[in-house]
Amino acid sequence: MASFAEMDWSDLSEAEQLAAVRRARPDELNQILCEYDWSLYPETILGWASAQRSVNLCAAITAFFNADPMRFNYLPRSDIPARYHGACRLLDAMAQRVNAGFYLPGVAHIPCIRQKTLRAWMHYQQEDVNENRRGRWVFEEEMVEPLLNPVPEVKSRPVRRSAPDGAGKTGIPVLGALVKPLMNF
Repeated sequence: MASFAEMDWSDLSEAEQLAAVRRARPDELNQILCEYDWSLYPETILGWASAQRSVNLCAAITAFFNADPMRFNYLPRSDIPARYHGACRLLDAMAQRVNAGFYLPGVAHIPCIRQKTLRAWMHYQQEDVNENRRGRWVFEEEMVEPLLNPVPEVKSRPVRRSAPDGAGKTGIPVLGALVKPLMNF
């Protein structure tokens, strides 16, 4: 089977897509969430993928915004066209998982974030609070904070130490050097 980057999802049936997604590694699941076309089978494919414990927050938020949720955010549930009910239920589940802290927070290596969209969403959400209204999907700010203000990944370097008296070749004290001061009382 072709790699996920090379697959033409529009040529596959719903069952074939689901079988492929179920075989995906965690990094592939995150890629699928970032790139999947919501006009295909989002409830089945993204529903399964977004419920996996290996999914990171960045991929989940990207998938959420790829659905263009703003068009439904202020509509009463009864006004949403029937063909979008499944997609809205999936967005409900994804937003609940974000707010529950279900998704892995590591984001430094993920290129698919829609940070500008998330910032605008959070701005509108704050305006809603100020104007006493509420959209359907509200993110807890502390849960999306890693995406709004990512901390750069720091690569550690090995620390070189000179070998003190009583230390072995590696610079780590030998057991005798550690115990000797305790015996001199």
